Amino acid sequence: MTAAVLCGGRSKRMGFDKAFLMDEQHYLLLETARSLKRLFEQVVLVSDTKSKFAGVEGFEEFGILEDRYIQKGPIGGVSTALEQIQTEYAFIMACDMPLMNLGLIDRMYRKLGREQVLLCSHGEKLEPLFAFYHKSCLPAFRKQIEEGQLKLRSAFSELQVGTYCLSEAEISAITNLNTPEDVERWGRNILKK
Repeated sequence: MTAAVLCGGRSKRMGFDKAFLMDEQHYLLLETARSLKRLFEQVVLVSDTKSKFAGVEGFEEFGILEDRYIQKGPIGGVSTALEQIQTEYAFIMACDMPLMNLGLIDRMYRKLGREQVLLCSHGEKLEPLFAFYHKSCLPAFRKQIEEGQLKLRSAFSELQVGTYCLSEAEISAITNLNTPEDVERWGRNILKK
């Protein structure tokens, strides 16, 4: 299995590139990628451009896949990863999830059967950017891109999709940071610990 972290979004609500979110001293993306290396032999970053990481210390540790579907959102990043990885499945996550839980990823992996997609659910909410995707999803995703249907979940009706129901204790793992206010709240919570 390969882990791929999507880090090519426009981050309009954040006001700056979320690939460079930091805690006190470290890039969140680097901490996430290094943690994923404990579970996955291969960890790659999917970005709109490789050049943004040039000269930024630490990023040379990871393969960086340049998004082949510019400005197509997460479906483009997921498709880019699935096209270029050497394994059957990729675990895909967004770069703005500071509370990633390796135990949860392992439990999801153990639940994985014949599904083409295995994603987290909580109530009615599905989290497509903390999920396992099989390479066989590619035709459905490419079709969606060609038709301008850029929501990942729009292709789910054509795929075998399974869900991992999150417990209350696991929900924080899918928390993402979309705005400066989210970052401020997250920073305050870190300081409390």
